[in-house]
Amino acid sequence: MAGSSLSPTPSSPSLQRGTYAPSTPTDLRSPCPIINAFANHGLIPRDGRNVSNSELDAAMRDIGLSIAVRKALIWGSFIPRRDEKPAGSGVWETLRRPWEWVQWQLGIRDADQKDSKGMACLNLDQLNRHNALEHDGSLTRRDDAQGDNHTAQPDLVRQLLQASSDGRIITTDEFAALRRRRTEQQRTDNSRLRLPWILHYVTAGQIAATQRIFGESSKGYAIPVSYARALFEEERLPVDEGWRRRQWLWPGMLEIVYQLLVVSLKVARTDQRSSDDRKK
Repeated sequence: MAGSSLSPTPSSPSLQRGTYAPSTPTDLRSPCPIINAFANHGLIPRDGRNVSNSELDAAMRDIGLSIAVRKALIWGSFIPRRDEKPAGSGVWETLRRPWEWVQWQLGIRDADQKDSKGMACLNLDQLNRHNALEHDGSLTRRDDAQGDNHTAQPDLVRQLLQASSDGRIITTDEFAALRRRRTEQQRTDNSRLRLPWILHYVTAGQIAATQRIFGESSKGYAIPVSYARALFEEERLPVDEGWRRRQWLWPGMLEIVYQLLVVSLKVARTDQRSSDDRKK
């Protein structure tokens, strides 16, 4: 892959940056398979500890994300956490102290968390903090109320791979149907399921970004099953399977938002068909 440190997995073990090695029991990992793949490839610290924003930025650059997308994701990931709920309630109190409410609702890392160089950092397991970036209804994880919100579940990974009708690619329609199926499953399995309306767009955005990074443009950004297996089962970037980041026009904010809307509409149509079927 031109201009990137990633390379196919060598036959002899190596821990050079870009070389894949699965995580060990003492490593920290997040609910996001792509971020975990960064650690497994050594694009960020392999143990998942003391990850700096510059390291995360470089890793996202290695998979071809534009600077605007990288900065937005880093900003969200590095919000310091406020454990104490801000005083007061209601719209006025939120407007008076918006940053306090953002930190309480979306904060990830500890407020004073710094590495040996005095730079802000985070540990990957802090991304497991419920209802910050992590959320209910993941495609491959159980919900927080079910006890483990960050470990890929083999049955859910298998369900994702089997979403492909031809066994070769997973299309946008198939991702939308899977998104709907997981919502229905969790409504049955988790009585404390929390799916606010904004989460519809968050989950659609996750699918959209994955499609635009790893999907094939000639096939409507469908993702090859072999790529999905590497990403979701092994938490490995699918370099061995032939994936390369784009050389030109890296996925930017507008492109991902457009794909988000495509996915969102397809999920909504799937929801409507499911509702119509129940009424018959």
